[in-house]
Amino acid sequence: MSDLRKDVTRGQWVLVRPRGEAGSASDDCPFCPGNEGLAPLEIAAYRKEGSAPNGPGWEVRVVPERDPYFRVETDLVREGVGMYDKITTRGASELIIESPGHEDTLTTMGERQVARALWMYRDRLEDLKRDTRIRDILITRRHKKPGARLTHPYSRVVAIPIIFDEVRLELREARDYYQFKRRCMYCDIARQEISSEERVVRLTPFFLVIIPYAARSPLETLIIPRQHHCEFEAVTPEEAADLAQVLTAYFHTVSRRFEDPPYEMVLHTAPNLRSKVQQEEWATIADDYHWHLEVSLWPEQRNRYGGIFINELSPEDAARQLRSAWSQG
Repeated sequence: MSDLRKDVTRGQWVLVRPRGEAGSASDDCPFCPGNEGLAPLEIAAYRKEGSAPNGPGWEVRVVPERDPYFRVETDLVREGVGMYDKITTRGASELIIESPGHEDTLTTMGERQVARALWMYRDRLEDLKRDTRIRDILITRRHKKPGARLTHPYSRVVAIPIIFDEVRLELREARDYYQFKRRCMYCDIARQEISSEERVVRLTPFFLVIIPYAARSPLETLIIPRQHHCEFEAVTPEEAADLAQVLTAYFHTVSRRFEDPPYEMVLHTAPNLRSKVQQEEWATIADDYHWHLEVSLWPEQRNRYGGIFINELSPEDAARQLRSAWSQG
């Protein structure tokens, strides 16, 4: 039985999870059209008119993970074990299958298909946040992950009954900045970076693409919406289309310039505001937090010492490289 246990010495949560069954080996991809029966029953899908659920004819499809970290069927139980805290793994683990094309990537899918996948991000966040037992949701996308068994393009959605540790720190910094200055930290970052220009990679009507001032790794990239919203679910069709264009062009650029490197893309958005442990929790989050996307190239090669990240490429040089490669494309 899996559970979440809190490390009292660091204030961080650990998922204790016995290894699941590997499942039957097959040469057939369970995510390709025609193989829908090899995957769990779909949760949601964008389909061609007249096509039946759990069959071909879909554009974007969502299924549960076969061996999930978190399950909607699990009861939510918070338990004290002496001085320690434990929570059951109530939540969800889902896969958003972004395209019927097995070899597709964000470079090849096309802007319309990328926009459809992004809209499914929005739909899944809205749906999962109806469950007040879910506190936080993380959507990630990996490309060329070492040892990955499946290569069909997909994003992972993980919903949990606590706040992810990294998100908790980010929320705290945003709240503290707002309490001191009464301004959104991310809006201030956008204003300063647009003014200085030295770390700006791209500026569009709706989005700013930058290398962060204190990037933790070479070519770490931040994509910030220019319109303030704390939740990704507030994205409009026009913003989704612009973001799809940004992502398609960005990954075209890094694929061409750096020979299609491995990457991790993470959506940072507000937690489930319907799920509060304390009444005053997130009192200013609508004003102090700002959703954004973070992309890390070669994530397995991140270097740090004693908890301090070591970046051997200056963010200013990284931005110049990306700007140059983007303009040449």
